[in-house]
Amino acid sequence: MSLPYRQVHLDFHTSECIEGIGSRFSRENFKAALQAGHVNSITLFSKCHHGWSYHPTKVNLPHPHLCCDLLDEQLAVCEELGVRTEIYISAGLAEQYAIRHPEHLRRDKNGYGGNFDTEAGYHRLCFNTAYLDQLTREIEEMLTRYKGRFDGLFLDIIGMVPCWCPDCVKGMSEMGLNPDSDADAWKYARVVYDKYTSRVAETVERIIPGLPIIHNDGGAIFQGRDIAFRNQGHFELESLPTGGWGYDHFPRAAAYARTLGRDFLGMTGKFHTTWGEFGGFKHPNALRYEAALANACGARCSVGDQLHPDGEFDLATYRLIGAAYAEVETREPWLMGSRLTADIGLLSAENFRNVCPDALPDGIKQDLGANRIMLEGHYLYDILDPEADFSKYRLLILPDTVEIPAGDLRDRLNEYLAKGGKLLLTGKSGTCEGKFIFDFGVDFVGEGQYRPAYLRPCFDLEPNGQTSYVTYSRNYDVSLREGFDGEVRDLKVDAYFNRAPRRFCSHQHTPYDRDKTAPAALVTAQIGYIGWDIFTEYADKGSVHVKYAVLDIIDRLLGEDKTLTTSLPSCGVTSVAVKETENGTQLIHQLVYAIPKVRGGGTEIIEDLPFTPDVTCSLATPSAPKRVYLAPAMTDLPFVYEGGRVTYTVPGFSCSAMAVVEM
Repeated sequence: MSLPYRQVHLDFHTSECIEGIGSRFSRENFKAALQAGHVNSITLFSKCHHGWSYHPTKVNLPHPHLCCDLLDEQLAVCEELGVRTEIYISAGLAEQYAIRHPEHLRRDKNGYGGNFDTEAGYHRLCFNTAYLDQLTREIEEMLTRYKGRFDGLFLDIIGMVPCWCPDCVKGMSEMGLNPDSDADAWKYARVVYDKYTSRVAETVERIIPGLPIIHNDGGAIFQGRDIAFRNQGHFELESLPTGGWGYDHFPRAAAYARTLGRDFLGMTGKFHTTWGEFGGFKHPNALRYEAALANACGARCSVGDQLHPDGEFDLATYRLIGAAYAEVETREPWLMGSRLTADIGLLSAENFRNVCPDALPDGIKQDLGANRIMLEGHYLYDILDPEADFSKYRLLILPDTVEIPAGDLRDRLNEYLAKGGKLLLTGKSGTCEGKFIFDFGVDFVGEGQYRPAYLRPCFDLEPNGQTSYVTYSRNYDVSLREGFDGEVRDLKVDAYFNRAPRRFCSHQHTPYDRDKTAPAALVTAQIGYIGWDIFTEYADKGSVHVKYAVLDIIDRLLGEDKTLTTSLPSCGVTSVAVKETENGTQLIHQLVYAIPKVRGGGTEIIEDLPFTPDVTCSLATPSAPKRVYLAPAMTDLPFVYEGGRVTYTVPGFSCSAMAVVEM
């Protein structure tokens, strides 16, 4: 079965202190929940974080108060309804096992693995101990017992993390690594991760060849393709906006995942906060938005729930899920088989550390800022690693700290430029040993002396015009060589002096000295440069002038090659996907809009879905379209085709809209 669009991830982490486990489960109740939720895929549990199994077992311990083979009962309902299933096993946590085998705990550098008497919580196990043998026996038993009745294996609490348990310290020493070195401990963590994933893959392949395996580690996708592809099948991107991830997290992860050639889904939750919140419900409008956002980012959907210990499904939860999934279901005929298109490739500084370790620790921050500007500027973009195919993008962005050492990547970037590609460099990106590696008539001088400095546009920058804007991040000095064939778009104006105990001015920082003005942001036919860590600045400060300074350079580089322009407000997210059908090509334009609010202790909340006014859209197409319409309503939209672009207006909407251009 191809990966469905409407999945539920069902948690069931249940203490031995609770009796009557599964006592209120009924097939009718479970069936009603799945139908109310419009669910066509679900992850069911074999073993939980407490370490208990929820089916008969000879290699593990069943929950001491289990009333039935709960996994078998749930599988039977899914088989009857034709609902796809994955089986969940908690791999990194198994509390009842940890209590019996504390020697198998993951330990920090001081040898501490946790205290069972004072800590109300789980204790993580190390895969470099005999626990891995236990885990593979559990996997083998479950696969054999339920073979042919499910479609994937989900292994939770995975990750490449250093450990200083006796087995890991011994292993490091045997490899000639120094256990006192954090760098060596991280190297050995990769060895342990390889050992774990290889053992699991061998076990699964022996029993159910080709079964999709999901190793759930939220950050693994940015740790290199060799780590990401340990997932055999699709990717599941855990990202609960209200659980600490925020609404910026998923679009960034999706922008990279969609370049890897596999289906993927976005996993949010029904909870007001995060996992394990009994009685927590987000507003239905939030889940509607999150599902629409996942689709607009090229993903399927998954919503997390936690089943009550007695096994009765809460129908209020599934009515909540159904409010979102009913809308997803109507969009599926256009979503299935479509692939997002992109003008811009953003090289991830976080992912870039495998080539240039100096890209961190600020890599995540500059990626966040760059991703946010891509979304607010309504660009069609992907996030790339150094192994990506650059040729499909009109513009590549190297954010803030992406230095380019000699080697394959430099050669590929030069080849990309030679074939007409365009680059945007910011900060010290595009340099090596203090020099630009690309010849565009500009010399890199080095880091600026004054912080903050001031960005002064050479044009009326939105929204406040031509003035000096304070910009706090690291700035850089450049010089233009004679014959520079480009345009200076922004100047850098330095302060009179840096703030110091005996030399300061006013409350915050020193004002600008008009005599210390020099070029700072410029653009040529193929290369643009901005002399600040500008994306880090946007992540830190969110200053509007920063965004518009970046948009100005990008739009000048893209020029008439920009695929999409739209009047969608800045908090909106938009994308264009291509789908080949028997009758031709469909361009599927999705628009999503909401405004998250921060409430409580910093939780991002969506309650209201403001009505978006009419949105004017212009889309580049190779020929005049046959038809433009709203889906799924099939309402025709008037359009004009001129100069290789189709222009149409999406009527005002709430939450999301989908326009289809048929070629």
